[in-house]
Amino acid sequence: MKTNKILASILLIAFIAAANSCANTSTPPSGGPKDTLSPVLLKVLPDSNKTNFPRSGGKVELRFNEYVVIKDAVKYIYLSPPQKKMLETKIKGKSVVVTFPEELDSAVTYSINFSSSISDNNEGNPFYPYVYPFSTGAMIDTMIQAGTVMNYKTLLPIENVVVGYYKNLVDSTISKTYPSVMAKSDKWGYFVARYLKNTPYRVIAFKDDNNNNLYDPGTELVGFLDSLQTPNLPLTKGMKETEYINVKDTLKALSRPYENVLYMFKEVSGVQFIKDSKRPQRRMSYITFGAPGVRIDSMGFRGIDSSKVLSQFNITRDSLVLWIKDTLLVVPDTMNFDIKYYKTDSLNKLVLEKETVKLISVTKKRTSEDIRLSTGKVKKSDDKEKRKDLLELRVESEPSMIEQIGYKLVFPALPVKIKVDSIKVHSLSPKGIKSEEEYTFVKDSVENLWYYVRFKNKVLPGYTYTLSIPEKTFTDVYKYTNDSISVPVMLPNTDKLAQLTLNITGTNGSHVVELTNQTRDKVLRTYKILKDAVLVFPYIQPGIYNIRITQDLNGNGILDTGSLLERKQPEMVRLVKLPNGNSLIELKEGMELEQSVNLKEIFK
Repeated sequence: MKTNKILASILLIAFIAAANSCANTSTPPSGGPKDTLSPVLLKVLPDSNKTNFPRSGGKVELRFNEYVVIKDAVKYIYLSPPQKKMLETKIKGKSVVVTFPEELDSAVTYSINFSSSISDNNEGNPFYPYVYPFSTGAMIDTMIQAGTVMNYKTLLPIENVVVGYYKNLVDSTISKTYPSVMAKSDKWGYFVARYLKNTPYRVIAFKDDNNNNLYDPGTELVGFLDSLQTPNLPLTKGMKETEYINVKDTLKALSRPYENVLYMFKEVSGVQFIKDSKRPQRRMSYITFGAPGVRIDSMGFRGIDSSKVLSQFNITRDSLVLWIKDTLLVVPDTMNFDIKYYKTDSLNKLVLEKETVKLISVTKKRTSEDIRLSTGKVKKSDDKEKRKDLLELRVESEPSMIEQIGYKLVFPALPVKIKVDSIKVHSLSPKGIKSEEEYTFVKDSVENLWYYVRFKNKVLPGYTYTLSIPEKTFTDVYKYTNDSISVPVMLPNTDKLAQLTLNITGTNGSHVVELTNQTRDKVLRTYKILKDAVLVFPYIQPGIYNIRITQDLNGNGILDTGSLLERKQPEMVRLVKLPNGNSLIELKEGMELEQSVNLKEIFK
């Protein structure tokens, strides 16, 4: 009897547990395998490659084996060729339904590109990038062309760039008409333009920031191919160009075949006007213009003789810095700067116009002494107080760069008096032998507040070099003078550091050679060359690097951008590649690598 009661109790507990388990449908069973499978496309209505698709009232349905969601339809789902109104997408059960808000054109091959927009509802497993082609005519166009897009400065790929193929071959129409065929780049800058005709196209790419499928000059990146493109590669099953590649698989993603490379740049605005003006220091002001190459008829501060003002343009003449260099002149809080220049009018023509720019001195920041007086705090006897007329000079002395650029002096304000002979540089050998070093004192070619103390003779590893600047060597426009400065720097021994030597040939004009990090977002060393040269990059930490070379043909020291309407490409930037074709250069501890670089081969 007792045994039966125990058995009944066990059965009752088991029944309750089972009932609770069945009732708890909101909690997934634990311990089971995680769903890692992508949604399966069961059916497409109507079938892909549908011809004579209705121009109005048509819809496309993708049926899946499970519930799916759409992610960021505006970014990922697009129609080629595009229309003014975007496709309308919605979820209906286990289906994705697409409708067209505008009437389609007649006898045109279209494609709906779903990219990475679809994933399952539970785990977010992505559905592979799917393209649905159809035609409002009797046939489907079948040509394709692949390419890559990248930033012209960094040579890094750019994602989500619109690559347009235009039957209208006039470049100016890009801002007014939609592409005849459109593609978008993936994470690696790779794109495949599908369903093209075997006819000439003008190919133009742009970063469509506002998603209007039109290029907006001056605000968006743009790139173009110099020659017309006539696609001759038919779309076939199993092509590597259309093979699905996981973007995380770097090797496969970079090994896909392509025909063209488009280098993206931002065009310089052609609209001339005074864009901005500031007076960040009492004796310094600047004015920036909307376009480079400003033409000025006359300019000057009202009530101040022009001989007391130093005006300096940047290289592109779209920025003007003004210094009141007369230290005896008392400058007012508000100054009026009259300028007569050629400004763009409403008809987009340059006309001579006079403007007055009001420049107000910035409010002086409270000093520690001001705060002490206002709060009643007593100054400690060991507090160091800077003199009011101190010129706070900054000296940069990177050991790995000292041989190439020397000491870099950065002034807070324009120096007007310099006692160069007072500057001394000494070296101390590992054996304690002290010597005085010869140097040159030079001003930076671009920046007005930068100067360099450079060695005339070769610097040696293991030596300590000391820059000594006596008090009052420099006087700036405010009559401020420097304190005495002593800056020692020790060159490292080369045992654990690497060295790269480039034997450069084929030089024709000015070039800029840069050593960058692996991701090319930091420049570590720079050389400017005008002829064939042997460039040595010493004291390099072990790591992975790139050598980037800019074709600076006009010799202005900057990377000039391009122009779509003028059919002018930006100045060329290319990476040095090793014999194995890889642009990544791995330098190990104590390694000395020598590489030959033929610029004619790189820039052909």
